[in-house]
Amino acid sequence: MTRRLSVVGVLIVVLAILAAAPTVASAQEPPSAPAGPKPPIFGTLPSESVSLAGSGTWQPQDTKRACPGCPARHPWYAVGEVLGINVLYNLANLAIKPEDEKIYFRTYPKIWWNNISYGFEWDDNTFMVNQFGHPYQGNNYFNAGRANGLSFWESAPLAALGSLTWEYLGERHKPSLNDLVMTTMGGISLGEMFHRTAWLIRDPRLTGKARLTREIIATVFDPITGLNRFISGDSGKVTEKPAEYVPTNLHASFDAGMLWQGDDVSLSGATADPYVQMNLGYGTLAVGRSKQPFDAFLLDLRFGGGAGISEAQVRGRLYGRELGEGPDGAASPSRHVMVVMGYDYHNNTAYQFGGQSVSFAFTGTRSLSPDWRLVTTLHGGGLVLGAMDSLYYDGPDRQYDFGPGFSYGGGVVLARKGLPVARASYGGLWMHTVDGAQADHWAQSLRFDLIVPVKGKLGVGSTAEFIRRKSYYDAADDVMQRFPQLRVYLSWTK
Repeated sequence: MTRRLSVVGVLIVVLAILAAAPTVASAQEPPSAPAGPKPPIFGTLPSESVSLAGSGTWQPQDTKRACPGCPARHPWYAVGEVLGINVLYNLANLAIKPEDEKIYFRTYPKIWWNNISYGFEWDDNTFMVNQFGHPYQGNNYFNAGRANGLSFWESAPLAALGSLTWEYLGERHKPSLNDLVMTTMGGISLGEMFHRTAWLIRDPRLTGKARLTREIIATVFDPITGLNRFISGDSGKVTEKPAEYVPTNLHASFDAGMLWQGDDVSLSGATADPYVQMNLGYGTLAVGRSKQPFDAFLLDLRFGGGAGISEAQVRGRLYGRELGEGPDGAASPSRHVMVVMGYDYHNNTAYQFGGQSVSFAFTGTRSLSPDWRLVTTLHGGGLVLGAMDSLYYDGPDRQYDFGPGFSYGGGVVLARKGLPVARASYGGLWMHTVDGAQADHWAQSLRFDLIVPVKGKLGVGSTAEFIRRKSYYDAADDVMQRFPQLRVYLSWTK
């Protein structure tokens, strides 16, 4: 027990030190502000004529800021906010949980000691709580760092610190290993995605109602940064937007339609479920050399289609560069390699899967004409921890398995003026159960997309997908499942 307690204590101290260390950011060159004012990225709102001089503007002597619009650097504030977030989550549970469940959130030193002495287990929370709720909570810890001027890598340990302190101090439930992994890795992926999305909405050059409206909407996406800005007064200061939050390009599409999920190989008898979906492309994953993690990412978010939130996927570039040289000796834009951090959440009437991954991807681009190009992609990597619904009942509350594994796949996209028109892709996933009904799960999917422009930014789309899953159980018969899926939708692209 003494060794276990010592390891846990050292880990918490190291995480806190890493989160507060100033060396990483101080070694970086401050990002330069973009030259001259640029139009707001998402639409336009009425604004007043503003000047960067006068009251409420950033002053050059503010040495804690890497740039005029950047947050002031306060590492220890970030650590304090992580602990404060846990207090708020604890109080919220005490306020909203049924009376018979509130006991699990009434903690004190004896409970803390029992949790630390116990070690880790695998918990039995619902699929949505574990695969979406905990990563979202981790995103708050991560953004306590980003809101206080820490870099991506400096903020990452805060997600682990927040998870550890919650598991040991925030509740009576025994510390959970799956929560630590999912809260940390999922929190990093969701955190940076929400942080950058919020900065797409903010425009610190504006004043008045237009400025306030954008600050409030951005706070909905990234509450920690938004509240920090209101408290510090940054929400009213007139500056340029920090250069690191201006993507090289941006595209978004919004789909609304119907989804049919069949059983075995047939769609006959399948009921239609309405859904809406948002797809966001921040930067371009397969173009250019990455300067910072998540300077390019993809987000797919679907509401409806079998559940309240039926799909959420994030793919953020940690590292990327072009390979080879073009005819003039410059880097070739046609071949690209990258390291991608992934978050997955799929919850519908056919199947459940969630996980955190790190993978490599190779992309090749071929220009067919000035407007048309063909993009091919191959990818593969490790599934750090995944969760997949179990076909056999195991335990009183949880009916899904945990385990690591790997994923692989590839695809071809035909794009016109940078927007996809047709796509074909294949993906495979293997997961070995370490907790649950002992099995190896192998899932494969084949998908075809077609989007036909109708008028302006409006198009009609159709997606056909076939999912094949086989589960090899140690103590039961193997099971094969097949799920055809069809979507028909209207798509509006910005």
